[in-house]
Amino acid sequence: MRVLAILLGLAVLTALAGIGVRAWAPGFDTQVLQAIAGGRDTTLTSIAWVVTQAGSFVLLAPLSIAFLLLRRWKRPADDIALVVIAAGSAVLPFVVKLIVARPRPTIEHLSHLSSLSFPSEHTTQAAAIYLAIAIMLSQSLTRGWREAVIAFGVLIALAVAWSRVYLGVHYPTDVAAGLVLGWGWALLVFHWARPKLIQDQPAMGRPAVT
Repeated sequence: MRVLAILLGLAVLTALAGIGVRAWAPGFDTQVLQAIAGGRDTTLTSIAWVVTQAGSFVLLAPLSIAFLLLRRWKRPADDIALVVIAAGSAVLPFVVKLIVARPRPTIEHLSHLSSLSFPSEHTTQAAAIYLAIAIMLSQSLTRGWREAVIAFGVLIALAVAWSRVYLGVHYPTDVAAGLVLGWGWALLVFHWARPKLIQDQPAMGRPAVT
């Protein structure tokens, strides 16, 4: 129930924000796109093409599965939380896009897409999954290393967000919404819904803690 409440709450809030952004049509969205398009070069374009793949679910799904296999199900609640976060990061932007129905930018696209624009799906998925993996990896680390790992997860998501705007397939507000949505989803599931999963561990074959 907690997961469903988070899912619905974030979907509604993000959709409302998207409807507001679409009605407002902020000028800086187009201005930033035009400025970035004017500074494109071959090297940056190649980098953007590589970076943007880090937010693709085609990469993130097997990455999540491989990560869970390496952990050997040692912390079931954490592992289930990652599965929920990964699945939700794909469902949330898809649903919100249908509600907001914001067209893609009209500027030249370096990647040809016909889907809707708000929020950025790649950015949402990268923000949610890399942060969740970083949190899980950092649990056994000292404070300094823990902060470094989480910061690295955040930087990957920021890089993906930049690549989507650079390629001309999203407005800055699309990727900003994707970042907030992805990070919010991961943190709320991990810190609010996961405790319930910990309580349910005895039902999954784990000994009860007394």
